[in-house]
Amino acid sequence: MTLEEAYRRFSTERFGIPSKEQIGELETRIGVVFPDDYRRFLLEYNGAYFNEPEITPVGEDCPQDALTCLHGMGASHWEAELASDFYLTLFDDNDPPIIVPIGHTGMAGLIILITEAEGRGEIFLKQAFGDFYYLAEGIEEFFELLREPAKA
Repeated sequence: MTLEEAYRRFSTERFGIPSKEQIGELETRIGVVFPDDYRRFLLEYNGAYFNEPEITPVGEDCPQDALTCLHGMGASHWEAELASDFYLTLFDDNDPPIIVPIGHTGMAGLIILITEAEGRGEIFLKQAFGDFYYLAEGIEEFFELLREPAKA
């Protein structure tokens, strides 16, 4: 599924689009440079709340989960604000951030973006009180994992 399709089908509240300058100011404030594909994502889509589409598990051990929110700049609620101190300080030795939480799931997991050399741009699921699971090489590939929730 493409970014556009996912936003059309699954988003319930989109956040306003930031400017290049605002993204640059955020990067300076937190001490990172976002991968190019993620910067494009912010400039074209920004974050949003979603109606919990399933995230297709990648690999045998990856748990089933659903997307609740992708954090964005100028979000309507604090828990959806990209690069808030709350999320950035969850991980030890993450200053400047090597991992940036960019979303959260229905099972209280976090969607994590790698911002440093090895793995730069990769996206992981961090289970609440659990392990990290590789999901995608970048934000566009992450959206390809989204699908309609299975009917009960």
